Amino acid sequence: MAALRSIWKGSMTVAPSKFVLLVLCFVVLALAIVPLAGDKYWIKLVTRMMVLGIFAMSLDFIVGYTGLVSFGHAAFFGLAAYTLHIISPEDEGVNLLWALPFCILVSGLAAAIIGALSVRTRGVYFIMVTLAFAQMLFYFFHDSDIAGGSDGAFIYIKPVVMLGNFTLMDLDRRGVLYFFSLFSLVLVFGFLVMILRSPFGNVIQGIKVNEHRM
Repeated sequence: MAALRSIWKGSMTVAPSKFVLLVLCFVVLALAIVPLAGDKYWIKLVTRMMVLGIFAMSLDFIVGYTGLVSFGHAAFFGLAAYTLHIISPEDEGVNLLWALPFCILVSGLAAAIIGALSVRTRGVYFIMVTLAFAQMLFYFFHDSDIAGGSDGAFIYIKPVVMLGNFTLMDLDRRGVLYFFSLFSLVLVFGFLVMILRSPFGNVIQGIKVNEHRM
C-alpha cells in the first residue's frame, strides 16, 4: 500500500517518470482483461473496487492534499446514489446523459452549502461539523420513507445512455458497467492530476502546509 501511495503521490506532484507511467498503464491493462479471465463474481467485485477507488481518490484529494480531515465525505457519495434512485423509474432505466449531471449537481449544491458552513471552523471542530452533517443526511434517509427508510433502496434497472430511441450503452449489462467504471476511474484520476498541477492545485496543497499564510 505504501508503494502504491508513493506512485500516486509522485504522479500528482511532479512530472511522471517513465516507470510511473509504465506501472499505471500495466494496472489499467490488468483491469481491462479481468472480464476476459474472471467469472461473474470477480467482475462484480472489481467493479465495486473501482467505484470505491474513485471515492478514495476524492477523499485523498481533500484529506491528503488539502489537509482537511472530513468525516462527512460519504454523505455526498450516498446523496448522489439516493438521487439516482429517486429519479429512476421502476420499469425502465433512466437516461444517464441527464441523470449523471443531475446527481452531480445535487451533491455539488449540498457540498457548497455544507462546505460554506464547515470552513468557518478548523481543527477538531471542522471534523465534528462534517460528521454532524453526515449524520443528519444519514438519519434523514434512514428515518423517512423518501428512499426506502431503514430497508434501503434498490435500482431495479440500471441507467442507459440513449439518443432519441437509440440505446448507445446499457449499464444493466455487467461487462458494459465494468468498462464504464474503469473509464470513469481513469478519467477521474487524470482530472485530479490536472487539478493538482494547476495553480489552484498549488493553493490547496499550500493550505495543508500553512493555512493561515495561504
